[in-house]
Amino acid sequence: MKRWCIFTALITVLAGPVFALPESVQDGPAPFASALLQRGAPLLNDAQRGQLDALNRALREAENQQRQAQDDAAKAAAAAKLEALGPDLAAFAAQLKSAPVAWQAAGGVLPAVAPLELEGERTALLFKIEAGDGPVRFSTIRFDFSQHSSYRLLASITPPGTTWLLLTLDNVPHLTTHWELEVKAGENPAVILPFDLTTPDAGTLNVTVLSDDTGHPTPAMVRLVWAKDGQDFRPANAVDFAPQFDHQGNFTGPRRTNYPGRWAGGYWCVPGPFEMEVPAGEWEVTVLRGVEHVPVTDQFSVGPNETVARTYRPERWVDMRRKGWYSGDDHVHGQILSDSDAANLMAWIQAEDVHLANVVKMGDIYRTWFDQRGFGEDFRVVDKDYILSPGQECPRTHDQLGHTLQMNIKNMIRDTGQYYLYDTVFDQVEAQGGLSGYAHVNSVLFHVHRDMSMNIPKGKVDFIELLQFSILGTDLYYDFLNLGFKVTASSGSDVPWGGSVGEVRAYAYTGRHRFTANRWFEAVREGHTFVTNGIMLDLRVNRARPGDEVVVDDERPLRVRARAFGDTRRLEPKKLEIVSQGEVIREVTSDSPYQEQLELEFKLPPGNGCWIAARAEGSDGSRAHTTPIYVVRPPFRFWKFDAVDELIAKRIQSLDEIEQIVQDAMQRHQAGTVEDNRPIKE
Repeated sequence: MKRWCIFTALITVLAGPVFALPESVQDGPAPFASALLQRGAPLLNDAQRGQLDALNRALREAENQQRQAQDDAAKAAAAAKLEALGPDLAAFAAQLKSAPVAWQAAGGVLPAVAPLELEGERTALLFKIEAGDGPVRFSTIRFDFSQHSSYRLLASITPPGTTWLLLTLDNVPHLTTHWELEVKAGENPAVILPFDLTTPDAGTLNVTVLSDDTGHPTPAMVRLVWAKDGQDFRPANAVDFAPQFDHQGNFTGPRRTNYPGRWAGGYWCVPGPFEMEVPAGEWEVTVLRGVEHVPVTDQFSVGPNETVARTYRPERWVDMRRKGWYSGDDHVHGQILSDSDAANLMAWIQAEDVHLANVVKMGDIYRTWFDQRGFGEDFRVVDKDYILSPGQECPRTHDQLGHTLQMNIKNMIRDTGQYYLYDTVFDQVEAQGGLSGYAHVNSVLFHVHRDMSMNIPKGKVDFIELLQFSILGTDLYYDFLNLGFKVTASSGSDVPWGGSVGEVRAYAYTGRHRFTANRWFEAVREGHTFVTNGIMLDLRVNRARPGDEVVVDDERPLRVRARAFGDTRRLEPKKLEIVSQGEVIREVTSDSPYQEQLELEFKLPPGNGCWIAARAEGSDGSRAHTTPIYVVRPPFRFWKFDAVDELIAKRIQSLDEIEQIVQDAMQRHQAGTVEDNRPIKE
């Protein structure tokens, strides 16, 4: 035993101190207050948390004002506001339990503080470093023990004055850990504060999620929260999608979803059962399996050295497949270059119960992202009735014509020599049997209205994204419908910019046939769709479904029937509307928490033709909208006759904007001021 102790001491002396570099250091009161609010649960009681929340909001507002300031006076005012909040934050910090550090210019080792007893493997520690009279400063350091093998962390301060230092620690080793905080102040010798961290014995958690269809384990979206700090833990087998996201969007493993209502927030995709060591204490698990299933929330305790097993079977409140409707997401970004890549994305769509994902390789005129190993049927990934189908988001311009999407293509179509001629791509996609559409129409992003004004009238466009990021945007869609053009409503999550696949989705009616990708794409081509992020819809005009054309030749009234339905445990229908020519012609509402469905049935004169769609709202804030049913009375169009002049004027304005872009480019070319060519990656 003595030999072992001597050997250890020799190694320590010969190796010298090893410094742990922090993962991130942020100076200033705003980051300090934010980190303390997020990670300082062991330091705060409920009243203090409320005080800190108010301080944090005030600091963030001042910081935001400073960023947005347009002149020196506004910048000075914001800076003064930030400075004025500093003493309030210092006074607040003085209420909390902290370890004092008396910095000394001569350096040296300070007396060890009493062992710090932690409640789990992550925590926050607060230090007050006093270095004489002077201003008060704030510094925040984030440190993950699992990323380092050292026993010392270096912190820098600026003397003279007082520095409040917040350390947020992750993956603290169990039992006792010796640690040292080295405080550097300019060129002065370091001051070293030794202390021990102790954590209690951990417990073990085993979680299994079962499919309500088969009773077998299934992928799911899981949020695992330790009640002590209110922060989520990563499940042991959670999929990390970041390597497949090309550093684009929110390229993280945990997905912060855009679900409506209380189910929004961060979740991990788990491909199956998992077992992991967890800190002892109270826990909460939330399990999602897409909008057709009832979310599950469970609270339980895990004791030291105790194994707790939990099995969940999220109940399917509706099975749209049995009604002939299959869900899809037209806008999923993710590299697929290996079977492992494919397995990750397949687990994701199964976790969210999305039956078809259009996994798009993205490009602009300069390069591409999210590489795929191929296109066409041979490169689809199929697992029972879940399908990954490679597509593309290209051509794609931000300041000119908007973003386009293509589905069911046989190869990527991209010609940088005529990149702004979107119709050339649409024509080639059609020749391949594919579908072309526009992304982000719900938000009218990237001036998408311009190219829509050229190519929808040419009949080259199959679909548009009507619902995304929980936003249903209909204005631009209604303009084109009111001009008598048929366009299918679709929806896409746009992950990794979006939160999770299927958080918005398009349902396509494939009938009673066996589900295949080709049948789903054909249903979209025919317009048999509705979009939703929760509430469900059914619309019929006579016997027609969304996308169908009803041809009339007399005044016999049309029979319109619509139904919005949900789940009374979380998602009751709140409003159902029938929209024709952009106007609500019938509506029913309910505030009852027990209303499973809302229905409308009425007779409607056909007139000279029209389009008829249904839209709905759920009590959780979810939205839904169908593709219209088109009522046609030859030889008339189904347009909104009274608004045609105004609608055409809008489209002409869009075309004028394109002409101006061309003229500006030609003038810059003639003046020799066009930007240098950049490398183009095919």
